[in-house]
Amino acid sequence: MEKEKHLVTIEFRYKSTPKSEHDSGHNKKTITIGVYDEFDKACLNGNKVLEVLESKFNLHQFPNGRKATKERFSKNGGAFGGKNSLITNLAYLKTPFQFFIKIETLKYSDINDTIDVLLILKKEYDEYENEEL
Repeated sequence: MEKEKHLVTIEFRYKSTPKSEHDSGHNKKTITIGVYDEFDKACLNGNKVLEVLESKFNLHQFPNGRKATKERFSKNGGAFGGKNSLITNLAYLKTPFQFFIKIETLKYSDINDTIDVLLILKKEYDEYENEEL
């Protein structure tokens, strides 16, 4: 039986002083916010991180003077009413670095069950392939 958990991480991309002549100065740092049993809990904790970022940085202002709307994780705020599980600073917050905060679904399954399913799928495929010939 497959179980799901939801991993919330934030990746920062930034420039720093190169440490050697072969170092471009481009860096990234990823931190784990948490692992949650429910997508709603992952959204809640991810949104708390967004609130911290909003308290430190201004919302992006467009050339027409309009300010960006606050982004939030949700079950139905994404494209075509789907999950909103990835948020970046682009057109959202004016930060001196880039960030990507996401909720990733982790799938846990027993190794024996997984192997059994894969063997069944392989057998079905072999039968399908033989029928096509």
